Amino acid sequence: MKPRIAVMSYDRLTKSIYSNIDGEMLKKIYVINSKFKDTVNIAKKLWKEDKVDVFVGGSSNLEILKHNIPDAPIVDIKISGFSIMEDLVTAKKNSNNVAILTYKNPIIDFNSYKNIFNINIISKCFNNYNQLKNIIHVLKKSGINNVIGSSMVCDACDEIGMNSIFIYSKDSIISSIGQAVQLQESIGKQKYRNSQLNAILDYAYCGIMATDENNIIQVYNPMAEKIMRINRKNVIGKPVNKTIENTRLDKIIITKKEEINQIQKVNNQTILTNRVPLMIGGQFKGAVASFQDIKSIQNSERKVRREIYTRGLVAKYTFNDIKGKSRAIKDCITLAEKYARSDFTVLITGESGTGKELFANSIHNESKRKNEAFVAVNCAALPENLLESELFGYEEGAFTGAKKGGKIGLFELAHNGTIFLDEIAEMPKSLQSRFLRVLQEKEVMRIGSDKIIPINVRIISATNKNLWEEVLNKRFREDLYYRLNVLELDIPPLRDRRQDIPEISRELISYEFSGLYEKYQNKWEEIFRLLTSYDFWGNVRELKNILKRISIFIGSENKNCFDAEELVNKVYKKNETQISQNKRLEIERILKALSEFNGNREKTAKRLGMSRTTLWRKIKNYGIS
Repeated sequence: MKPRIAVMSYDRLTKSIYSNIDGEMLKKIYVINSKFKDTVNIAKKLWKEDKVDVFVGGSSNLEILKHNIPDAPIVDIKISGFSIMEDLVTAKKNSNNVAILTYKNPIIDFNSYKNIFNINIISKCFNNYNQLKNIIHVLKKSGINNVIGSSMVCDACDEIGMNSIFIYSKDSIISSIGQAVQLQESIGKQKYRNSQLNAILDYAYCGIMATDENNIIQVYNPMAEKIMRINRKNVIGKPVNKTIENTRLDKIIITKKEEINQIQKVNNQTILTNRVPLMIGGQFKGAVASFQDIKSIQNSERKVRREIYTRGLVAKYTFNDIKGKSRAIKDCITLAEKYARSDFTVLITGESGTGKELFANSIHNESKRKNEAFVAVNCAALPENLLESELFGYEEGAFTGAKKGGKIGLFELAHNGTIFLDEIAEMPKSLQSRFLRVLQEKEVMRIGSDKIIPINVRIISATNKNLWEEVLNKRFREDLYYRLNVLELDIPPLRDRRQDIPEISRELISYEFSGLYEKYQNKWEEIFRLLTSYDFWGNVRELKNILKRISIFIGSENKNCFDAEELVNKVYKKNETQISQNKRLEIERILKALSEFNGNREKTAKRLGMSRTTLWRKIKNYGIS
């Protein structure tokens, strides 16, 4: 480590330091041997370049350092009474007349020494080097040849052959340098603490501004610059109320009361700020404000919600994952893509296994919320009390068994994203009113809490039931139905798009059994063709199960045991009675609704919970006139 103590010296003091100071202490100091006229410039340069923490000097050097670098810590080499007495004893050996020369001010009252040593003592002061030389010449002419003084005085006496005695003793020099070393160590520790504090302020995520008791800004970190959009050099050292509008720090200085979590506008920025009085040792010393841009808080909140609490709550599928080239599915995808560009609620209807969740995922991934959370919850999978706590969250101690610290709800997790509520018709009636409030007010309240939490969530719901019939049967709230059914998407069943079965099957086999399709490609293609004649009332889910069963037999050792038709017939036992009954029931429902509304297809489709296109397709397929 480089030394950070500068001893401002002349020849005599320099010689004394090198002869009396040990090697370890010498490593901690610079000895600056310079002429009187150069001392100030050298010291100023060292101080400006931050190469020195402490200066050491005596008499003349001490005074000019204090005058020119008032902020610098300076240790003076003290002159003790014992040193003066030793010097007088030495001087008396040569003469009874002695002069003591000091810079600007006398350093001691010599009257008592005159009587003790029976010696004539003359005290003279000088203001500069030229004046010092004149005084020495006058003293020599008057017959005084003994002079006591600093290194500069001794050097000047040497030039004209006068006797001189160095005023500083060995003990004084050692003591002063030791004191400077202790002071520098203390300053070094303080600088380290200050550098730590400055680093904390510089890298703090929030803006920090502080004033003294006179309302003058003393602290203003880089984040404050960024938020306030005012450069530091235009702020530090200036009155806060005349520099930055609406900080209210001047009010804190008056009231001496803290103001916590206050939302305010500063320079067209909305910030959340804490303002507190600054108390040090029980004394009021100013005011401090810490603040953050609201947008930054929202971004952090979203990141925390997603990174800490979401466990893979992302949409996995896009419209590219929906297979099929039939007009029915293409029209459905086109409509869903249009819905994705809006932010309205979507109600997806369709039979079980038609891919309602696939469409919900795709709508989210095509929307402006695609980079936010996608939270899916099955309303039929959880009992009522558990569904409520999952959706809305709860506070610690809200009920027996509640987790310590509480739990964030799914609506909060989906903030700025999408929540997909599958099987919405199964939501208990008691929860429907709370859910309706979320839709209306865009806010939630955790169980056991009295705090309102604002949320921004898009709702996509799905059901395989006729939700309007549920309303008519008083099992579903009518007002909630209209809130959910802003945009309606009816997914066609697989039997209404039979030409898509080969493509869907090919995708399922390739995904589930890598290499199996390629190995028996011709047989698989024949199987896919045969499957297009089946109704698949369980839709894609049923098709997937059938393909899995076929894969067991198609890969058997006796490859020629079954041809394609035999394989299909072996694993797909058609229940003609059940299929016929399903068709009959569906035809009856359509005919009943058409009769009720005098053939009005729009009203009929609404009653049946399907789109007009789907109704038209079913009428055509079933040959309803």
